[in-house]
Amino acid sequence: MTLVTARALGVGYGTTVVVSIPEFVIAAGDRLAITGANGSGKTTLLKTLAGLLPRVAGELSAPPPGRGGAVYVHPAPFLFVGTGDENVLLGAHGDREAARRAIDALGAAAFSRADVRTLSHGQRQRIALARAIAAAPALLLVDEPETGLDAGGLEAWSTVVATWPGAIAIAVPEHRIQNTEHRILRLAAR
Repeated sequence: MTLVTARALGVGYGTTVVVSIPEFVIAAGDRLAITGANGSGKTTLLKTLAGLLPRVAGELSAPPPGRGGAVYVHPAPFLFVGTGDENVLLGAHGDREAARRAIDALGAAAFSRADVRTLSHGQRQRIALARAIAAAPALLLVDEPETGLDAGGLEAWSTVVATWPGAIAIAVPEHRIQNTEHRILRLAAR
């Protein structure tokens, strides 16, 4: 099943195009690595695919934002006041089993009951990633997912990307390609 179709897509801010992409498709279950130099438009593309920014030019068909659609995870994790469990439960829309599965998948059970204001950046990142996958998105857009993660967090994230059940498509910007199973979308420097 095709989730995203783009043709002559221009993404940017206002009327300013940051990057133009002739054509690409993201299908259910795809793992897409978006590469390019700093400032090449990786984050802008992710935010456009997530519905957070309007496209500047061209055609774009993508899932709507939110549960079951497109979910964006910012590189500086935004969490609501409360515990990690409460944050992930929000993403899961009250489905405790889905929340627990996501917490366990990210190796966050040891600190998920703590107030998020007391967590390290890497722990907060794991909670944000768990909340995102608990939302059962069709398209997960994760900006700089490895920021602040320790070895255990990196391993948990890599396992989620490789084995998460269902047809979730995951797109991440990468400065260096580590997983050769990802399809690659290269953005040209401006």
